[in-house]
Amino acid sequence: MLRFRSVTLGAAGLLICAGLAAPTMAANAAQVGGQGSTCVVNASPNDFIESGLGAEDSSVAFIITVGCRPTFSEQYVEIHTPQLFNACQGQLRWYASTSTAAVASSKDFEIQLDDDGNATAIVLGGPSCAASWDLIEADLTVAPYTTATTRVHIAPPVSTQPDVFAFPASQVEDSITSSVATIFAVEFPSVYSEHQVEISDAELYDSCAGHRITWILPNSTTFTYGKSVTVTLDNNGNAFVVALAGPSCASGTTLVQAELVGPPYKTLTTQFTVLSPRATV
Repeated sequence: MLRFRSVTLGAAGLLICAGLAAPTMAANAAQVGGQGSTCVVNASPNDFIESGLGAEDSSVAFIITVGCRPTFSEQYVEIHTPQLFNACQGQLRWYASTSTAAVASSKDFEIQLDDDGNATAIVLGGPSCAASWDLIEADLTVAPYTTATTRVHIAPPVSTQPDVFAFPASQVEDSITSSVATIFAVEFPSVYSEHQVEISDAELYDSCAGHRITWILPNSTTFTYGKSVTVTLDNNGNAFVVALAGPSCASGTTLVQAELVGPPYKTLTTQFTVLSPRATV
């Protein structure tokens, strides 16, 4: 499912990281407006390989982070994704990192900046997303009405090397609720297709005063809560889940684990880092 290449695209600073084998999902890719920008927008991963079975077939997810100058704190930003909306047959679901209230089947989503001028949106697409490059716009709704842009890439299903990833691998928590959001994506050999994998981050769960991680599965409006969630690998051995952690999470690095529920009980690990509130522009 995932993989990475390191490529820098001009002054825009668009980074695509890639990993060990064939195609892959790139992490922490970002477009920024350049030095002196009013607002910037980033998407993670930048490169997402479709995954899922049955009603979750060809699903994707992206964490979209917007940063504006702190003088625009608590103002609103509108995120526009008509290309992604069309690529996923109009099947998008939106969440803010601070809430589990979903906005379904919309190409637009509005989020409020925190006291540092930051905001995070989560978008899940599918089933039946098509391979594509899709533009994402973030528009400040007050003067000077700045627009920042980036792009995300949806890649067709493919088998990749075993690994587990957090997208993004680190995130600045919301300065009001101390909440964070990330995607945990796992890749096992395709011989384990349709097997179950338990994904967990007990340290992240314990570091949040609310002792709560909300797990959001592709194409599902039913949430799972707790330290772990069980996902089913698709025909390429890939799966993903969105984790909303908070409120009141402490900064620090936590251990993410993905373990096959049956033999050979193989465990893959990575890390996710919560950064304390700060201005990013």
